[in-house]
Amino acid sequence: MLKKVTYRYIEVEDRILMLAELDGGEPVVFWLTLRLSVRLVRELLSHLERMVPRSGLVDTGLMLACKQRDAEWRHEASEPVLYSPSLFKLLPEKVGLAYSAQHAALMFQLGDGQVTQLHMSLMELRQWLAIMYRQFQRAGWPMEVWPEWFTLSEGCRN
Repeated sequence: MLKKVTYRYIEVEDRILMLAELDGGEPVVFWLTLRLSVRLVRELLSHLERMVPRSGLVDTGLMLACKQRDAEWRHEASEPVLYSPSLFKLLPEKVGLAYSAQHAALMFQLGDGQVTQLHMSLMELRQWLAIMYRQFQRAGWPMEVWPEWFTLSEGCRN
């Protein structure tokens, strides 16, 4: 299982560098391409949208936006995973996804049949999406994958 993750957009590679710390503390690098990142974001946003109860009293987009902002406000920064050129690097062609009503998991192949996963609560998933959103902005990647509710904030601020 992945314990701690750090993200950086690397312009020369035009990829997101995902530095992750495995259970045993050893770091590994996953390179996330635009194609793969769009697929992940689209699927995970859809999962969040399915988890929101429909109500005639509150606009669904506004409810999703408020939950998103709440998760971002609660995010606590941790020490980054440190990069070294000698780290084990992977360019995943696909990432498995698993969902429940309270969690989501991204499953990465490590090679030799080994799989590791990034397991997240819905709050952590929203925080992960906020990080990915900022990486998309830094990269200048197309923003069409991000729904309007994700960028709404005026109705949620005090």
